[in-house]
Amino acid sequence: MAKEIFLGWDIGGANTKVCVFNTEKKIIRVHKKNLKIWDDFNDINLFFDTVLSFYKNYEIKNFITITAESCDNFKDRKEGVTLILSQCNKNIIGKNYYYTNKNTYIDYNQALKEPTNLFSTNWILTANFLNTSKNIDVLVDVGSTTTDILFKNIDIDENINDYKRLTNKTLLYAGVVRTPIPMLTDEVLYRSNTTSLVREVFATTGDIFNILGDIDFSDHDYMGSDNLQFTVENSLVRLSRLIGLDYDRREKKYIIEVAQSIKKLFIKKIIDNINYIFDGNTERLVISSIGEGAFLVEDMCKMCKLTYKSIENENIFNFEDVNKKLVYENITAALVVKNFFIKKIYE
Repeated sequence: MAKEIFLGWDIGGANTKVCVFNTEKKIIRVHKKNLKIWDDFNDINLFFDTVLSFYKNYEIKNFITITAESCDNFKDRKEGVTLILSQCNKNIIGKNYYYTNKNTYIDYNQALKEPTNLFSTNWILTANFLNTSKNIDVLVDVGSTTTDILFKNIDIDENINDYKRLTNKTLLYAGVVRTPIPMLTDEVLYRSNTTSLVREVFATTGDIFNILGDIDFSDHDYMGSDNLQFTVENSLVRLSRLIGLDYDRREKKYIIEVAQSIKKLFIKKIIDNINYIFDGNTERLVISSIGEGAFLVEDMCKMCKLTYKSIENENIFNFEDVNKKLVYENITAALVVKNFFIKKIYE
């Protein structure tokens, strides 16, 4: 009889992530791919095939959370979920369980009847974990596109969709790779002069964190806004364009200063949201972070003299020969499986 293997899938608009557990419930592998769902389904279906090819000799159980339904190639979120469900049903081999905002797992036929219960559910998995932590009060998930700010006993119904979360400041629509710089600010200081930005997608936040060395893009398959790779040189060229300049190596230190100032602006947006949520009462909070931009929250806590605790100290998972940092960057793909294990224990 084939061994069981458990795959957690987080299907996002820009990235799809997979975390693999063996029969001992240890994480043994992480797969991740930058896939643009808003283009078509060809790349994600190829990714499905590639990932599943590693586990042909196993009895596969898949646990799926969907966050790509708001892509603008869909008429609305309901259509988005329905079409994504169809691709999963056709291409993901094994038994599939879809995670809902009711903290339940349902099969394909149930999911088709209840598509609204599948809208952007991954943050709910993170919130469920946070409620079990004795050491962390606030968990900030900084991804490539968005930032989720979660706290203990957050009201799920009051944050059930992006509109409510944007209103409540628990969702900041900015991330560390894909956000165009002019979405964060109108102007920057360059050589001590206030300089307006060109309102084009010449550079994104990925360029900022590439220039500053916060993200190692050799570990990722992202491309820049000009469809060129994230080399430091390319990022300096792209950021220079935003202030109306062609990049000159002699000006490198000044462009780096621009990048540093934009990083501080991003941090300010996160702390402003946290201050809004807690009415400025942040002194006693213990804050942690996950996602590709977890480093940003750690830097924020140092800058604002807040208490930071690494999520890795929580010992959420058991590992077997896997990159732990990669797991925590893509934690929702792991939590969708872990949450199921916990539910089965207590049900």
